[in-house]
Amino acid sequence: MKNIVAVTVRPQGSAAPCVKRIRAFCPDLPMGELSASIKAGRPAFSFDLEHFDVVESLDGIDRRKIFRALLEDLEAQGAKLEMTLTQVLTSGTTVEPFTLKDLDSYMDFSEEIRRQVELDMDREAEG
Repeated sequence: MKNIVAVTVRPQGSAAPCVKRIRAFCPDLPMGELSASIKAGRPAFSFDLEHFDVVESLDGIDRRKIFRALLEDLEAQGAKLEMTLTQVLTSGTTVEPFTLKDLDSYMDFSEEIRRQVELDMDREAEG
């Protein structure tokens, strides 16, 4: 399963501050492509909520929290964000609007599942 959030960024004024922040999060995204997407009102970047990197995890890096902070930062710069969530399931693909509140709920739910799995593993190790 994939849960991909696509973000359209509508900056107030110059797009340069937004481009700089997005590039810090997505360094592989070509600057010209990013700028053109912002100017055209297309999704500028995306993030897979199911992304997991073992090395980042061992280093205590949570890309979902960094993604959330980026969105907050863009809004603080005056940018308007429009997001969609594309869910790729075995039964098909859905696309629906997505908000920061939805992201927060997703992150809370994921954290609760993580805690529950750790508790279950601890119980199994003890017994």
